[in-house]
Amino acid sequence: MVLGLALAAASVVSPSRAAPDIVAPANETVLAAICGRPASQDTKTCRAEDGRAAEFWYGAAFSTETGRWFTGFATLPAPGEDPDTPNTRTVAAATFALEDTRWRLKGVQLQVGKVGTGNRNGDAPDIDEGRGAVVRAVSGGRVMMGVHLTSYGSAGSRSFAFLLLHFRETPLRWTLAGEVEAGSDESAACDEPDGDQPCQMGKSTGRLEILPEDPARPTAWPPIRVTLTGTLAGPDGKVRPASERDARVYRFDEASGTYR
Repeated sequence: MVLGLALAAASVVSPSRAAPDIVAPANETVLAAICGRPASQDTKTCRAEDGRAAEFWYGAAFSTETGRWFTGFATLPAPGEDPDTPNTRTVAAATFALEDTRWRLKGVQLQVGKVGTGNRNGDAPDIDEGRGAVVRAVSGGRVMMGVHLTSYGSAGSRSFAFLLLHFRETPLRWTLAGEVEAGSDESAACDEPDGDQPCQMGKSTGRLEILPEDPARPTAWPPIRVTLTGTLAGPDGKVRPASERDARVYRFDEASGTYR
């Protein structure tokens, strides 16, 4: 995997637009760090100490004031869940720093947080790697990241969200900061076209913008803004184009640990 690096301003880290000189740690390296043992070549998973199977989920490189980093995320069935079809999965992370042109493991977290499976087979929600992660380095060796998730419902419907994550360099730690809605696609539920009657199901997707920090609150996490494009179902049952009025600004709530 080859990845680009985020700059100090909000950036999109996309494998398709990666810097060719930075090669990320392999998925197997990330899994071995998380489980403390090699991943299976057959299943592409590894077993945690308690026997749960960890699967590689996503990886992103980024920069802070002190250097370049890479984190690989994996998911495992949450404790107490059916291991084959869990409703919730635990997110784990292995973080590496680039030192002397080599990625060196700096920390492993087995409990970054939990995510819903987002579909009906127990897998973690799909991350749109083509869009890449939205990343912004903030003061105090911190990083804000958002990744685009897809969850699947009935009749082919899809819902989109941004999963938000916070990174602190000292002490080194990732924290899930919640999810915010980012559109949906209900068009698969439309009947076959009836003459000139258009489909009345909306199809929209969101764009995440990590806004600048508040100078008056230097230790606070920055606000975010989600804008929608596409179509939305209106109160009259008819679809309408998404507009600026559908944009939402969210701020981090310290009490709940999520964006609201």
